[in-house]
Amino acid sequence: MKFFHLSDLHLGKRVNGLPMIEDQKYILQQITELADREAPDAVIIAGDVYDKSIPSVEAVNLMDDFLVELVKRNLQVFIISGNHDSAERISYGGRVMEQSGIHISPRISGCGPIRLEDQYGPLYIYLFPYIHPSVVRAASPDDKVTDWTQAMEGLIRNAHVHPT
Repeated sequence: MKFFHLSDLHLGKRVNGLPMIEDQKYILQQITELADREAPDAVIIAGDVYDKSIPSVEAVNLMDDFLVELVKRNLQVFIISGNHDSAERISYGGRVMEQSGIHISPRISGCGPIRLEDQYGPLYIYLFPYIHPSVVRAASPDDKVTDWTQAMEGLIRNAHVHPT
């Protein structure tokens, strides 16, 4: 199975006050052209989709256009939020988008398993967002979460991840 792995897109970033949106648009067009040549089965976008937790309209529109292009190519798309993103905003509409093959990790629960299969057999994907330990503590007060490792262990435990 072939994957494209993207991260740290930081859509909407400004450098020295200058918008990077046209450069980012160009790069995303290059990625879609590369997808046409390489024919991946899926695209994983692993965090920091946007540069700010409340992204600009231009950044949101650019991401929307990119996702439309990936869906046109019948690609499965997996998205998790990073520390620059708002998990709530990234996951908005995720349940509806899943029907188009766009899988977005919810804020705290993670999601999965999402089953893909090729000639070599099944592959299970679990999506877990970047999460601060205080968020896990607030959601599960009985858990004594003090660091990121414990926060992730709790997410994995609650997702019932079982290697097969």
